[in-house]
Amino acid sequence: MPVIRGVNYEDPPVKYRGERILALARKLATGTTSFPGFIDENLAATVYYMMFLPFPVVDRPEPGKAAEKEMLQYMVVTSLSISPKFHRVRQHTIADATASLAASAVFIEALAKELNRNRGESGGQRASSKNRGDQGSNTPSSEEALQRSVEKALDAAQDVARHAKEISEFASSFAAGSASSLSFEDSIQDVITLARNTDIRTVLEALRTIEDENVYIKVRKTRSPRGELDGYEKGNDVERVVASELVLPDDMFIVRYAERSLLLYRKVIGEDYGPFYVLLDKSGSMMGMKMIWAKAVALALAQRAARERREFYLRFFDSIPYPPLHISKRIHGRDITRLLDYVARIRANGGTDITRAIVTATDDILNSRSRHKPSDIVLITDGEDRVAVDMIRRSLARANARLYTIMIYGNNPDLRKVSESYMVATKLSKEEALKVITVGD
Repeated sequence: MPVIRGVNYEDPPVKYRGERILALARKLATGTTSFPGFIDENLAATVYYMMFLPFPVVDRPEPGKAAEKEMLQYMVVTSLSISPKFHRVRQHTIADATASLAASAVFIEALAKELNRNRGESGGQRASSKNRGDQGSNTPSSEEALQRSVEKALDAAQDVARHAKEISEFASSFAAGSASSLSFEDSIQDVITLARNTDIRTVLEALRTIEDENVYIKVRKTRSPRGELDGYEKGNDVERVVASELVLPDDMFIVRYAERSLLLYRKVIGEDYGPFYVLLDKSGSMMGMKMIWAKAVALALAQRAARERREFYLRFFDSIPYPPLHISKRIHGRDITRLLDYVARIRANGGTDITRAIVTATDDILNSRSRHKPSDIVLITDGEDRVAVDMIRRSLARANARLYTIMIYGNNPDLRKVSESYMVATKLSKEEALKVITVGD
C-alpha cells in the first residue's frame, strides 16, 4: 500500500484514526452506497495525513510486487497530490486535526458514492447488498474514471473543510489565554453536520464581522494581601513590604511607615462571579437580520463567559421560555457543538412575554451552583411588551443578578427602569455589538 514517510501505520493511534475515519464515512453514506475493497482504514489514514501534514511524501509501491488493491490506493493518493482542488482543501486542513478528520471522512464517503455512480452509468451491475463493506464491488474501470471520482469527491471535502475550520477557530476562542485546547475527537460527526448547516455558516459569518481582536475582556479583581503580584504601591502594610525597604536605616523606615510611603507589593485575587445568562427574544418580529445579529452576539457572549470562567446560559423565548442551554465553567468540545446546534435550530416566530422570561432566568440562577455570587443577565429583544416592574425587581434582587437590556429598533421605558444598563441598537453594527459584548466591564 502507499505509505507516507514518517508515519508508522502499525502505531495504535494511526490505526485508530484510520478506522475512525472509515467508520464515520460509512455512517455518512446512504443505505445503497457500497465501499470497494481498496477503500480501507489504511487508505483513510493516508488521506488524513495527506491533508494534515505540511509536506507529506508518499512512497510508491514496488512495481510488479504490489497487489491491485495497493495500486488503486496509490492512484487515489497520486490523483490527490496533483489536483489543484486538493491544495485548496489543504489551506483549511494543514495542522488542524478537526478539519482534517472531517474532510477525510467526507472525501472517503464521497469517493465511494462517485464510484457507485460511475459503475451504474457504465452499465455495470449495481451492488444490491446492503453491506457497505462489500470487498469486490465498484472497482474503477480505468485510471481516468478514478481520477474523475477523486475530483468530484474533493468538491464535497473542500466545502466541509472550510466550514469545519471556521468551527475549529470559533472553538479556539473559548480557550484563549489558557494552556488548554478544545478537542472535537469525540464529535466529528456533529462538526460535519454543523459544517453543512447553512444557518450556522450565516451566524459564524456575522460573528466574524463583529469580532475585534483588540477587545480584551477584563477579569474583575479585588485587593488581597494573599493574592497574586499585580504591581507596586505605597503604604504601611509590613506584610507586603518590598525587600529593598528592609535595608533602610531604622529611623527612615519608621518615618516612611508613619507617612504610609513604604514601597509595597500590590496583590489581587480574581473575583468569582455567578452565571452569565443570555435571554434572546425569538418572536416573529425578530426574523431576518435582527435574529442573525442577536445569535452572533450571543455566541460572542458565550466566548466571554468561557474566558471569565463563568457558567453560561442561553435561553430563547417568545410567549413562553424555551429549554435553556447550559455550559459549565469547564468547557469541552462537545459543548461547542451543542451550542452551535442549539443556535441553528431556533427560528423566529411567536409572541413576546419578557416578564416571564426574566423570572425564569432568575429561577435558573437560584438553582445553579453559583447562586450566591453576583450574576449578569443580558436581554436581547425588540419587544415593546409591558413588563411587571416590581416582580422583575424582586426576582433580580433575590437572585443577586443585574439586568442589561439591548433593545433592537425599539424602546421600552419599563425595562429601562429595571436595567443596570439599557442600550438601543439601531444599526446592528460591529460597534453596537462590541458594546454588548463588553457590557458590565
